[in-house]
Amino acid sequence: MKREPSSNGKRGFTGVMGLTLPHLCLMGVMAVLAILSAGCAAKGKITNLPAGQLPGAETRYSFENHIKQHDIGSIMFILAFSGGGTRAAALSYGVLEELKNTCYQADGQNQRLLDEVDRISSVSGGSFTAAYYGLFGDRIFEDFKDVFLYKNVEKELFSRVFGLFDMLGRSFSSGSRTEDVIRYYDRHIFGGKTFADLQRSSKPFILINATDLNSRSQFVFSQRQFDFLCSDLAQFKVARAVAASSAVPVLFHPVLVEKHPHCNFEKPDWLAAAKQEAAKSDNIRLAELVQSMDYYLDDDNPPYATLVDGGVTDNLGLRAISRNLMLSGGAAELYSSKKDVARMKHIVVLVVNASTKAVTEIGKSREIPSVIDVITAVTDIQLHLYNTESNSLLKAELMELVKAISDSQVQPYFIDLNVDDVKDPQEKLYLNQIPTSFHLEKEQTDKLIETAKNLLRQNEDYQRLLTNLGVGATAGNDHRVSP
Repeated sequence: MKREPSSNGKRGFTGVMGLTLPHLCLMGVMAVLAILSAGCAAKGKITNLPAGQLPGAETRYSFENHIKQHDIGSIMFILAFSGGGTRAAALSYGVLEELKNTCYQADGQNQRLLDEVDRISSVSGGSFTAAYYGLFGDRIFEDFKDVFLYKNVEKELFSRVFGLFDMLGRSFSSGSRTEDVIRYYDRHIFGGKTFADLQRSSKPFILINATDLNSRSQFVFSQRQFDFLCSDLAQFKVARAVAASSAVPVLFHPVLVEKHPHCNFEKPDWLAAAKQEAAKSDNIRLAELVQSMDYYLDDDNPPYATLVDGGVTDNLGLRAISRNLMLSGGAAELYSSKKDVARMKHIVVLVVNASTKAVTEIGKSREIPSVIDVITAVTDIQLHLYNTESNSLLKAELMELVKAISDSQVQPYFIDLNVDDVKDPQEKLYLNQIPTSFHLEKEQTDKLIETAKNLLRQNEDYQRLLTNLGVGATAGNDHRVSP
């Protein structure tokens, strides 16, 4: 591993995905303990209750229901928060804060851009910020730093999951170590809230994304997904969904949800239509999406969805947006019949990408790379190629969305925020070395928050949006308007 300046000015090692040596050691210890405890067969706790009758249209936690109950207005605004531990959560928080402080004139009144956000799709670390804002709204700007961003969550989880007495207790009870994580999240971060609380919220529709090892696909916490389990999402804990979204394989046990029998659910028309369209157009991506949903309808398949970190299938949170469009028959089918679409003038997709660039010694000498360097490089290559593909895919679908639901008067904006766009080399190096862990120094957290704000202010597409809204931003200037 390469010796680089650490964030506090001292010298330190960097390794996998930008983690510093102390974080690598801690994760290594956690992994070893996890492997050692694997011999004790743990059983997942099932909390998604069977539904003899699936929820009606007015109480469903679904995007279709959300857009019926909430006016989209002149701006369709979608946020995507990537994975990356507290690093991702801090960058996402910075974006929310900047949108809160940015106002424009609408119908003679100051309107916050934050209030224009319609949907947030999140993965892993980004899910903490998304879920907290979805539940508590502006309270996030009062206490989220102390509740999560400034907390040494890594230490808290380590003491609960791998404490001697905790491990001994689980060895007698066959409990999952992830249950200790969920209890901490539920008690100290999300306050026992459920998806029923998210449904009642006036805030954006929150898509929390995990990965199902059985269907080998993305698992989205929405009622549409839970219909296939014959289960009502309303009473499911938000903390459990976030834990699934951030359950790093090996370190934490997967979160299980059960496919229950006997409810009024039948294969929906939209899925049958998607299957026909996939065959007709030879669309392999759509065919795979259909297959991943059909998986839950086959009684011969295992009865449990086995959920791990959402970053395994989509580390940016963008695929859930594309997935929803494709399975719904495209943008025209999903939006064109909505009464408020005619008012739409701007469609914004804003991606907060918390990934780092790995630093290795590969190719600098004839010395064969170490195992750590090889794993680091392979992971980094796969992650960045997949992220690039996701970005390109959504940009293309954004243009298709504009064409499908409107005329040329609607303006599209694709805003991709990444610390790699920071111009100052030393600052970029500092930011790249901030790890994707669940513990950062206060200085690092504050720097990430401020960086997110600066990147947003300097983004050309974002400036174009502000100009078109009459805010009149210029690069490097404060474009905020006091409400």
